Amino acid sequence: MKLEEVERRIRAIERDLRYCEGLLDREARMEFAKLILEELSGEVRKLLPKNIPEALRGRLSSIELRIRILYHRANALLSLQEE
Repeated sequence: MKLEEVERRIRAIERDLRYCEGLLDREARMEFAKLILEELSGEVRKLLPKNIPEALRGRLSSIELRIRILYHRANALLSLQEE
């Protein structure tokens, strides 16, 4: 995979991640946000083993952490909503 394609995919992941953050901030469509976050997590895991520069690897690691935090936040909000 070319470096330009990896960078393009990372930008798309970041855009989708911001969208999910907005949904969770408004506490709207949390199930949908959770599904998107699951897909984003899979995308990041596919990109991490690639032979990419350290700067991009660090950026992906940071994105992966944000995804995990938002995923747990979505689960917590959904649990509260059920109660």
